[in-house]
Amino acid sequence: MTTSAAKLLDPQPAVLAKCIHCGTPFRATLERPHYCCAGCQFVHDLIVKNGLQKFYDLQDGISFPVKSLVFQKRDYTWLDELARSCEKAEGSTATLTLDLQGISCIGCVWLIEKLFERKPGAIGAQVNPTLGQLHLRWRSGQTDLIEFAQEIQSFGYLLGPHGAVAKSQNGPLIKRLGLCAAFAMNAMLFTMPNYLGMEQSFAYAPLFNNLALFFSTLSFFIGGTYFFERTIHSLRNGVLHIDLPISLGLIAAYTASIYAWRVGAMNFVYFDFVSIFTFLMLVGRWTQQSAIDKNRTRLLGMQSGPPEIFIATEKQPATFLIPGIQYRVNPGQVIPVRSKLLSEGAVLGLEWINGEAEAGTARCGQLVASGAVNYTQAAINLEATESWADSILCSLLQMTPRTVTKQTGLEQFIKIYIIVVLHIAVIGFGAWWWFSASLLKALQVMTSILVVSCPCAAGVALPLADEIAVSTLRKLGVFVREQSLWARINKVRKIIFDKTGTLTLETMAIENPAALAALAGPEKEILLAMVANSLHPVSCCLRESLLAEGHQNSPTRFGEPQEVIGFGLELKTGEDTWKLGRPEWAVGTGDIGSGVDCAFSRNGQILAGFVFSEAVRADAVEEVAAGNQPAAEFILRHDNCSSQLQRRGWADRSRAEIGRFA
Repeated sequence: MTTSAAKLLDPQPAVLAKCIHCGTPFRATLERPHYCCAGCQFVHDLIVKNGLQKFYDLQDGISFPVKSLVFQKRDYTWLDELARSCEKAEGSTATLTLDLQGISCIGCVWLIEKLFERKPGAIGAQVNPTLGQLHLRWRSGQTDLIEFAQEIQSFGYLLGPHGAVAKSQNGPLIKRLGLCAAFAMNAMLFTMPNYLGMEQSFAYAPLFNNLALFFSTLSFFIGGTYFFERTIHSLRNGVLHIDLPISLGLIAAYTASIYAWRVGAMNFVYFDFVSIFTFLMLVGRWTQQSAIDKNRTRLLGMQSGPPEIFIATEKQPATFLIPGIQYRVNPGQVIPVRSKLLSEGAVLGLEWINGEAEAGTARCGQLVASGAVNYTQAAINLEATESWADSILCSLLQMTPRTVTKQTGLEQFIKIYIIVVLHIAVIGFGAWWWFSASLLKALQVMTSILVVSCPCAAGVALPLADEIAVSTLRKLGVFVREQSLWARINKVRKIIFDKTGTLTLETMAIENPAALAALAGPEKEILLAMVANSLHPVSCCLRESLLAEGHQNSPTRFGEPQEVIGFGLELKTGEDTWKLGRPEWAVGTGDIGSGVDCAFSRNGQILAGFVFSEAVRADAVEEVAAGNQPAAEFILRHDNCSSQLQRRGWADRSRAEIGRFA
């Protein structure tokens, strides 16, 4: 059992504080008593230094913790290409729309727009928080958009190409909703004279009635078919959906109204109800779907398709790869297929494969597993040994369509509705037809029962409840991707945690922060320059700690460090040689001390010895403690995606590939 896993079984009393940047409750530590994470500490310091404290006056309640987003290295070359094409096409002033992630309140909108206004040549910026979009306008050739993107990332926001986020599933629904809103208003407009006492002998009465029929028919076939299609699909899968009673109510009201209109009994016509009811039900569905779309917008930059690689000098999607093709992968990018390493050596991240934050090394000629990430500071050359379609990564990225999920509680409600309401409606129809001998009267009674008892409240309330639940979870950092969650969550009997990134933080943590604090100011500057552009987990951890303390990132001041594959980083400044890496390499034969994972030295003399481990998330302690009760079983598993690999029969193959790094 690892140290972090052992900590989970020894819960300590919770002492919660409130992060002064994002407002999230967290467990305070001696090293960081006021911030929930290093990211929030870094951003708060940045806001204060730039005189942007008004952000906190505009902040509305709890926002999202920044975490390690502000310290990540991201490639914004795509933004330079977009900016150049806009300037070439539009002349002296250019405009560009980008997708934006990280907005949580009006303070975020103000901050982003304020930062852009400070840029040379900037004309204006407009944030659309509903759509998660940023509209920029600037004078051509005078504004550096890459610098702006990097700056707002340092405040906790991400930019992406417009349309990079998964497209909203609300598009067709919004179109139906807009049309049905217009149809409903017109149907009510031409039905209103009947409520105000218009006689059918009035010259324009037939015109008004026909127009009401026309707009009601449009509502029925344009808006109503949304529910009819879903009802048919659910019934084919043996599931009773809330759309079933909604569809029944619409069909009953429309067909009865058509019959009454044909026989001239305008008092029994429900055209206005058909239009208004269709519109309200669509509003409910739009509300429900919008909550899910907000979560998808929040996941900007999460790649779900084939990664891009370089074949010769051209950027191509990984789908071009077949056995024998040589290609290049830049720093920070994923290796899409199992490949043979052609470069002298490489440092690779294996989180996709084994779930651990530690990096591995590979030498020329070794096989590299699909899904490994290039942590080397330079691009590496590889030769594919399989096609993209045959790779593990391709299959893991493919989203398998889910079948319709049964909702037991909802189905029970629908069954009761159908049994009770339909029986009453049929009985009412039969009784009135028997005693009054009037088919029209019997139809009116049946339709009235179905209309009055139609589950319009449930049709709006259930989606609204979903939206409120999803929004509440989002504030807590949980993002719901599928509406079927609510139907499936009651069936959960066993929870299996993937340790790294779930029970522990995504990045490594320094076990002995005093060693870093003991370094002199110039030594910390050298150390920050060495780790500034490194993607290795140890370098990322040191960089986050130094930046959170307020040190400035200026790697070019001391030159470019050299990476010694498998050992560490080396930087020469004048007569001094600085090393960061394996203790026996950085210090040589000197006294390092026991348990040191990484040493920082100058001319072979140790300056600091660092110990790293995985830091347990603050709330993981209570969750695992709750799991010790008989009501649930919590399992710590260290093999990331092992269940998916096992189901596809790749577990042995993956282990074999990982073993080649040893």
